[in-house]
Amino acid sequence: MVRLIVSDIDGTLVGDGQGEGALDSAYYDEIKRLTNRGIKFMACSGRQRLSIAKLFRPVEKEIYYAGDGGSLVFDKEELLFAKTLPRDIANRIIEDAMKLKACDVMVCGTKRAYCRSRDSELYRWMVDGYGYDMEAVGNLVNNIQDDIVKISVYHRDRAEELTNPWFRPKWEDKVKLTLAGIQWLDCVPKDAGKASAVAFMQKKFQIRPEETIVFGDNQNDIEMFALAGKSYAVENARAEVKDRADAICANFKENGVLKILQKL
Repeated sequence: MVRLIVSDIDGTLVGDGQGEGALDSAYYDEIKRLTNRGIKFMACSGRQRLSIAKLFRPVEKEIYYAGDGGSLVFDKEELLFAKTLPRDIANRIIEDAMKLKACDVMVCGTKRAYCRSRDSELYRWMVDGYGYDMEAVGNLVNNIQDDIVKISVYHRDRAEELTNPWFRPKWEDKVKLTLAGIQWLDCVPKDAGKASAVAFMQKKFQIRPEETIVFGDNQNDIEMFALAGKSYAVENARAEVKDRADAICANFKENGVLKILQKL
């Protein structure tokens, strides 16, 4: 019996950067059908809660949200679970991230997201594309009055390459680093991540792994697979993700996840 369905968003349900209206409306019908049967649906994404809610607008009050790479879990607007970075560690990561001259930096807090400038590709993409609540604060070290849950290094297509020489080796033993698409390297607390969000839901509602189904496409989704009775990678997923999944479904353009949900 299935009691919990968890799905990544970008690259799994929609394309990167797609906002409100991008999700096939048939998903809303399926989510309503499944939740009416007592099956919980959680969107688990690097996006913030507001961005996820906009994408799932017709069913926003019927789903759970694991935002910022699983560092936060919400029931509607109620924060149920949070993993934050110590401020001294966060500031040192931000300082190092800003040394990557070709990259930009986004800091995600429990209230909203933060960047350096409104006049940047990152700001425009996150606000206009993803529908983020984002504040440009200039100095990311001194001007954020919020608990920090995630720091993301951004480049439009070379995040993995540009963070590889020294940034990732320096921080990989101190925080959890995961690649999210070709644009992002996410830095979250060691005990955070998508698996921690899934584990929280399972513990809170006494749901067993064998009663859980998960869907994903990228490196940061692999950790969820061990907590699921059935894990699916979409066809467009990274090779290592498909290798670790129990099964492959069609890519997001062909609504692969939707087709699986309709069979439940």
